[in-house]
Amino acid sequence: MIKVIIVEDEMLVRIGLKNSLEWAKLGMEVIADFSNGQAAWEFYQQAKPDLILTDIRMPNMDGMELISRIRENDNQTKIIILTAYEEFDWVHKAIRFGVTDYILKFKMSIDEMEKVLQKVQAELKTKSVRSPSEPQHDQLNAINLKENAMKDYLSYGRYSDAEFAAITKELRFRLEPERLILCVMAIDNFKQMESKFKDSHGNLIRFSILNMMSELLAGYNRGEVIYERDEKYILTFSFQDVVSESNIYQQLQDILSHISSVVKTYLNASVTFGISSINNGYSALKHMYVECLRMLDLRFVLGNVNYIRSDLMSAERISKNVAAKLEKMIREQEPFNDRYFKEIETGIHSLGQLERIARQDIQVVFIRWIHWPTVNLNIYADDISSMALDYAGRIHQSTTLDENIAIFTQYLLNVQYYHERKRAISKEIAEAIKYIQAHYDQDLSLQQLADQVKMNPSYLSRLFKKHLETSFIEYLNAYRIDMAKNMLMNTHLKSYEIAAKTGYKDDSYFSRIFKRVTGMRPHEFRKQWFVDSREDRENDADDETVQ
Repeated sequence: MIKVIIVEDEMLVRIGLKNSLEWAKLGMEVIADFSNGQAAWEFYQQAKPDLILTDIRMPNMDGMELISRIRENDNQTKIIILTAYEEFDWVHKAIRFGVTDYILKFKMSIDEMEKVLQKVQAELKTKSVRSPSEPQHDQLNAINLKENAMKDYLSYGRYSDAEFAAITKELRFRLEPERLILCVMAIDNFKQMESKFKDSHGNLIRFSILNMMSELLAGYNRGEVIYERDEKYILTFSFQDVVSESNIYQQLQDILSHISSVVKTYLNASVTFGISSINNGYSALKHMYVECLRMLDLRFVLGNVNYIRSDLMSAERISKNVAAKLEKMIREQEPFNDRYFKEIETGIHSLGQLERIARQDIQVVFIRWIHWPTVNLNIYADDISSMALDYAGRIHQSTTLDENIAIFTQYLLNVQYYHERKRAISKEIAEAIKYIQAHYDQDLSLQQLADQVKMNPSYLSRLFKKHLETSFIEYLNAYRIDMAKNMLMNTHLKSYEIAAKTGYKDDSYFSRIFKRVTGMRPHEFRKQWFVDSREDRENDADDETVQ
């Protein structure tokens, strides 16, 4: 008898399926039924049923994740989807996982359901589900074996070149050591995709992509795909039968375009390919992998470019590309403050001097440009400081240079607005501001400031409110905190040292004021903008080796 389990959270549907069909007549037996995928998964591992009928939307573990887990190791158990019309888009995705068929709940007649099951019965009769003579390496096992072999060779050095060559023959890699080319495919906006599919571990996405791409590459009879990690997949090709390099790249472009189209069609996602140079010998694969990762890093600079070839991307070309975009940005702005725009031009020049421009180098410069006005342009209302932090956060989270430029351009417009407002301040307030800038690190009171500018303290306080929309003490704290931010960003001074240098005798009080003004403690501010950048560099270094 064919062993069957039913997985459906709607009790009436589950009971109806069990009792309305003549299972014995079909040579089948329902050995269990479950209301959620988690219970079904646990039972599956013990009972290994021949056929699973499963709903898609269920509590604890949905049907898509259940199918994904089963298909990671088992390509032979038959699976039928129980679905409704409103879930039909999911059926198309599920079919890519090797699902046999589907049954429309509430719509299909008993006869129609039996026809679906008879089809499965015929397939199982033609080929015994788990015959001892069944080859050990079905498609999914072959993918896993190839993935492990490639990672062991590239990252752990467990095989010599000769041993790896022998393994490629044994596992029937569609690969030869001549005219090799390697690509790393990255799924764009991967986190959003995980969230959309509610696939926090990425198993569903991983299985779907590997299944689709393996089938596609088999059609070309060229190339292999392995899962690297997170959003990345490694594709290896050999064009030993193609003499011309231009023809190699053209054929590769056709294959990658096909992959891109399939991923877009079935997963509604875009992908970017980092493409290595052409090399001979498996020993070149490690270097080619690093090449591909460097190409993917250029997504930040190049923007919406989906195919990035190492033979076309020189460091000089990238530097010129960055410089051209930034120079265009600055030309299109009104230079409302000469010192500020000189600072921006200096930053552009410094980036142009780098041998290799990385994303974090560019973003650190943008963040410094954002904080510069709060320290140097005498516009220290609370909304300016909070605005700078907000825009710095946007810069930090953006994914392309074009996004950075758009964010910073909007920031410049806002700064210009506040700068124009600042011009209207009175001569007395301008003199008071100048004194605060020179003595902010000292014990400073409103009475002391009033004595310096020869003004009544009450009148001076009213002028602060009128021209700067803040009180003297709020203004002083904001200026001190802006100077502290500058030190946190550009020095390695400890928090208590910065407190002393900005007029605070008590480090704890300084920390409280800093949080009140910025929303975070001093160490949190430093970590957000600079520890993260260092971690980005460490992650880039980790990517030099296949995980």
